Amino acid sequence: MYLFYGLSISFVFFFCLRWLLAKRYTKPRNDGAIDEREYTVLQPILSGDPRLAEDLRGNLEQTTEMLFMWLVDKSDVVAQEVTQNILQEPDYAKRVTIVLLEDVPQEVNPKVYKLKQVMNEITTPYFMVLDDDSVFNRVRLNEMSHYEKVTEDFIVTGIPYNFGQTGLWSKLVAAFVNSNSLLTYFPMAEVKANQTINGMFYISRTELFQRLAVFEKIQYELCDDLAVAAFLAKNNVRIIQSQIPCNVRNTVLQPKKYVLLMKRWLLFASIYIKTFPSVALFFLIIVPSFLPGLLLLISIFLGWQYIVGTLGLFSLKAILLRTYRNQFFEGKESLSVIGYEVLNDIFLPFLFIYTLVTPPIIQWRNKKIKVTDGKIRYV
Repeated sequence: MYLFYGLSISFVFFFCLRWLLAKRYTKPRNDGAIDEREYTVLQPILSGDPRLAEDLRGNLEQTTEMLFMWLVDKSDVVAQEVTQNILQEPDYAKRVTIVLLEDVPQEVNPKVYKLKQVMNEITTPYFMVLDDDSVFNRVRLNEMSHYEKVTEDFIVTGIPYNFGQTGLWSKLVAAFVNSNSLLTYFPMAEVKANQTINGMFYISRTELFQRLAVFEKIQYELCDDLAVAAFLAKNNVRIIQSQIPCNVRNTVLQPKKYVLLMKRWLLFASIYIKTFPSVALFFLIIVPSFLPGLLLLISIFLGWQYIVGTLGLFSLKAILLRTYRNQFFEGKESLSVIGYEVLNDIFLPFLFIYTLVTPPIIQWRNKKIKVTDGKIRYV
């Protein structure tokens, strides 16, 4: 009983600590306007997601002069058809270049391989790496006007958000992303311990990446976002956590796909923990991540009253986070997200256990990779 109360107090304490740190970091900004002509968006594209065309259009519709480079496999006929259909619109065709690439060599990171091929072809001062299932917020992108004035080398990373999902499994993925995003990236940045980037969406100076040959140097690394951050940190490049949102939507239609995706993310998280251990990481990410599972486990042994109390704490956390997200992202989420976040807190302990007891092998697109030392190891 005392253990349950102790864990409950710890759960509330660490949530409040992270929430307060995140709120301190999210300050209102009066942004100037960026010049879209100074930016090129690099998007490695692979077919398979039913929202591919919708998401690609989503970024084009928000911009008028920004350039895009779509990096497509020569063997990916579906992706070629999708992109060509979008470019039937003349205004889009003027700003988009489709680059067809050979299949990725063995032991090379597929995304980095594509980026490496075109990095030296960019002529704009800034470039943006954006996943093909991600849509940035053009208005909030004006925050870059602050960072354009920075004289030192830097990379700006956005804040992931998962909005507009349909279907149980996709909504559970969204619950995982949204319940962790603001309380992970912002608190770590507030205490100046942010050492990684959101690989789905980041921006930097073109000259910097060309000079350091970043993608060339990290092409054999499994976690490209972690590898980029680690390499740049060694070269004294400042990592800036911005408040620029990016809607990242993972379409998951089957429970098996959900479990495999969550396992992949948890294994990637373990690589980050091993690479950048710190006191801040331990108290702001690791401990708060394990507390819900411990609390749930203890409550199951103590009885239904304690289970109800635990679910009440999970619900209160989900309600407060929904309020925070609605304020920060300037939207209005459905009340149902509260239930999905509670389910996420319930499922996560079992997903942790599944990840620990099964071989460290992930399904990445159509290939199996063994996650050991952070390198690409195909099975």
